[in-house]
Amino acid sequence: MRMIEIKKPFNNAGVKFEVGHAYCLAEDIEGQLRAQYGDAIGMSYPIDNLLKPYKGEDLSGKRLLTFRTGGIGDIGFLNPVLRWLKHKYPTCQIHAASACKQFLENVPEIDCLYDMPFDAALFNDVDYTVFFQGILESSSEESKKSHAVDMFFKYFGIDSIQFPAEEKVPRLFFSKKETDWLGKTLTTIGIKEENYVIGVQMETSAPLRNFPKEKMKMIVETLAREDKVKVILIGTEQHESIGHYLRGNNPNILLATRYDVRQVMTMATRFNLIIAPDSFMIQTAGALDKPLVGLYGPFPSEVRMKYFKNAIGLDPSVVCSPCFRHDFRACIKGFPSPCFTQLDTDSVMQAVDYLKFKFTGQHFSYMSRILKEPNLKDIEQYILSADRGIAFFSRYFKHPNMITVDPNKFTGAEISDLNMVFNREAYPFVVYFNELQPKHINLYNNAKGMVRPGGYFIVYREEGPEGLFNEVKVDLGKSFTLMYTKYDPATKSFVVVGKKAY
Repeated sequence: MRMIEIKKPFNNAGVKFEVGHAYCLAEDIEGQLRAQYGDAIGMSYPIDNLLKPYKGEDLSGKRLLTFRTGGIGDIGFLNPVLRWLKHKYPTCQIHAASACKQFLENVPEIDCLYDMPFDAALFNDVDYTVFFQGILESSSEESKKSHAVDMFFKYFGIDSIQFPAEEKVPRLFFSKKETDWLGKTLTTIGIKEENYVIGVQMETSAPLRNFPKEKMKMIVETLAREDKVKVILIGTEQHESIGHYLRGNNPNILLATRYDVRQVMTMATRFNLIIAPDSFMIQTAGALDKPLVGLYGPFPSEVRMKYFKNAIGLDPSVVCSPCFRHDFRACIKGFPSPCFTQLDTDSVMQAVDYLKFKFTGQHFSYMSRILKEPNLKDIEQYILSADRGIAFFSRYFKHPNMITVDPNKFTGAEISDLNMVFNREAYPFVVYFNELQPKHINLYNNAKGMVRPGGYFIVYREEGPEGLFNEVKVDLGKSFTLMYTKYDPATKSFVVVGKKAY
């Protein structure tokens, strides 16, 4: 950070620079202003000698200045810290400054809120200062394990480990002018009371953290086909081309690219659910207690979303993720970031449905295929043959005589880690549902070995080609006695039951 002197007055981005004053600003902003205003700017100095570092002292009757340039979502992490300080020291005065102050507007704990750059004379009017730039960007070992809010608390000399989660969540406050604007805007864009409104942030400011737009298009289009659903695409004017690509000709998909950040935050109070990559809409959703699906790759969702009670973070399972890169360039391994290739659209859609069902008791119609119960009446005798057996990839289907194994966290399976060691050596039966794919072939072969002598290995597949049905029969016939086989050409579903010899 630097302090610059002003020789000639000028206005920039809403800040009035006056002669005879000095202003505190980031080094890159100084360069931009010098390039634009030249001789209006005099000498510049480091601000180190102006700082009065706060180290956890008693703030009763004191004035504290805290400042950071950005970004928008990161400023949200400051909100709980200032709330805690004001509660502990109600007679203190809190001054805050940021170039991205949207999360701090109307916050009752803040006595004075400033834009950046701000007049350096402010340093003379306070007792303590906290400049909290670079805490998250450091990529320290602590930043890889600790939630961002806890790191901000620690930077202020506060041990927050034992604080309840609700004290670590930011809060947003809106003026009557903002809520009046919302009512008029919703009427204008056609949002009605009966609409289920889903806000989708299209991209972040960093290509590294952007979810592939082709996958996002599939998600948006599927949701927009649902009854009474409206999807609002969030972005800036530079995202309009992406927005038009995602929207197509669907009237239920609306663009929100001409609103400022505070207006988007205000609009989010009407959203029923939010889908976003790692950016300011994540913190907005958390601050409003909105159901939230976070799409993560370079960072683990837990260090950003852990304290949000209505949030699901989706993380890829790849060797290079999380990489913890704070970079505004694309990933060095490709664009979009390859880690996002492991976040499939089905996982996103099931997470969205899980949250909708949690709060409304109703599923989206696209879940009918996934929630459909398999018809197992013809093979019930094998499933009831003895004590509980084990079922792989049974999705949402549950049977009283099955222990379910499924990595999909939304199915509620008893075992969700496919690498987990199963304690029992043999089962009276094993059912292998649907996932007859090359990546699961080892698990399929291992599952066959779990069947005890006299037990059954059952393969059930929906929408499977007849050729695969014949391959399974041949495969099971090598080590099992085939007891029952059936292929339904109408539904293309099949079942094969093999009995293991004694």
